[in-house]
Amino acid sequence: MVDTDEAKQVCRAASRVVYPELDFGINPCGSYSREDFQQVLSRIAFTQEFANTGAKTVQLDRSEPVDVTSTARNPLAKSLLYHLRRLTAGAIDAQFDGVRDRLCEVLRSRRLLPSRVDVAIDLHEWQFYGSAATDHVLTTYPDHGTTRAYCFATLCIVAPSVRFTLAVIPLDANGFRAKQEAVRSFIVEARQYVSIRHVYLDRGFYQVHVVTELEQLEIDYIVRARPSKGMKDRLSAGAETVVDAYRMQRKRPPTAVVDVTVFAVPHRTSEDDHVWFVTNLDVEPETARAYAAAFRRRWGIETSYRQIGDFLPRTSAPTFSVRLFYFLFAVALYNLWVLANVLLVNGSIPKKPPLSTRIFRTFILSTDYG
Repeated sequence: MVDTDEAKQVCRAASRVVYPELDFGINPCGSYSREDFQQVLSRIAFTQEFANTGAKTVQLDRSEPVDVTSTARNPLAKSLLYHLRRLTAGAIDAQFDGVRDRLCEVLRSRRLLPSRVDVAIDLHEWQFYGSAATDHVLTTYPDHGTTRAYCFATLCIVAPSVRFTLAVIPLDANGFRAKQEAVRSFIVEARQYVSIRHVYLDRGFYQVHVVTELEQLEIDYIVRARPSKGMKDRLSAGAETVVDAYRMQRKRPPTAVVDVTVFAVPHRTSEDDHVWFVTNLDVEPETARAYAAAFRRRWGIETSYRQIGDFLPRTSAPTFSVRLFYFLFAVALYNLWVLANVLLVNGSIPKKPPLSTRIFRTFILSTDYG
């Protein structure tokens, strides 16, 4: 059982990892303070509201006069968005790099950062309903009534005790070059903080140039594969698992070839179906299921841990700096929640985290943001 006062203190301590690093470029004579903006951001992140609604709620909570019937944009929300639009992508990245550095300092000081970790790289799409010509917007598969989205690649530590998102890269293109560059940047960046044992990548990264990059980085990997006819031909009638040598190649320029091991295991829920992977690990038929299970656990226990999207504010803004700040702030809050749970148990988080996101939100929203 977790004591309420202890939980509050832990949340306040964890919040010092994020909020002091935020800088909006506010003039000393500005109408609103950094703390005003932080309160609005926290409100709209935890309640998934638009800035206009969140700003009104914050001011009502402080008993300030607010015209709740006005259709005009709330002045506090307008000021927040104005300052976010003026920030460069580099300035935003630098702020949240500082958040990550503070997070790692806390973990190391408490000896909670393992010396070697597994990491997972995945793609997060944030649906967009405006023009396809908008900067940084990519064309995607139809989802929620649109084929357009902002796309962010993320690298997360898989270890249950420190399941943090360590790095984020916005993608400006759908092709293999953007993903290859993202993977290279991720591995180089992550190695500054941890030693990587294995990296897991989902099907969005199943491309020969990406796998070639992983080989050049000399890192052990498992990539979820889109099975080709050549792969499926290796599956004999009645076979439960497949382990075989396989050559990935692209014949069109720029060409690439890489030799890997392909393995497949039965799908957990779909009969007569298999899940396919490529890897540079030494896989045997008797170990294939174990490697597949390790890949499946890359995000931890999904019923117990929230995804980054659960901390993402709502917005219709097409300005990339707003989208980037919101997404990185959502990542920071997610990491903050995991950190609070780690600190409460002083180690590995149990199957059910002691601090729910609802209680965590209550404690953070009542925190002094200064």
